[in-house]
Amino acid sequence: MWQTPLTFLRNADSNIISTVLAGWGQLIFVQNMGSFQTYGAHEQVGLYAGAAILVGGASIKKATNGQALLGCILFHLLFIVAPSAGKNLFGDAAIGEYFRVFISYGVIALALVMYAWGDNKKKKAK
Repeated sequence: MWQTPLTFLRNADSNIISTVLAGWGQLIFVQNMGSFQTYGAHEQVGLYAGAAILVGGASIKKATNGQALLGCILFHLLFIVAPSAGKNLFGDAAIGEYFRVFISYGVIALALVMYAWGDNKKKKAK
């Protein structure tokens, strides 16, 4: 169905406004988690998104919406639980932050290694 220019602008404005509000919300959320870096935050978005979807159970070749949502919940719980776990287990919340970083990077590395290993097995089988 063809839209009038005014209707199109209203829809475009709502998309722009929602995108800007989502961006501001993400900045505020990440700042409150304590992992906001002033000059490097834009480089971490892909890392966090990749780690979250892999934590949710997605593979390199296939991912579902449910895995993405589950991964977001689990990954954000990691940000909440890691400092208190480090504080309770080792007496220092910074140890929990190291654990969180190790888990998030480790999940990505494990997924990539498993994908490469399976790919090599398929190549050798042919």
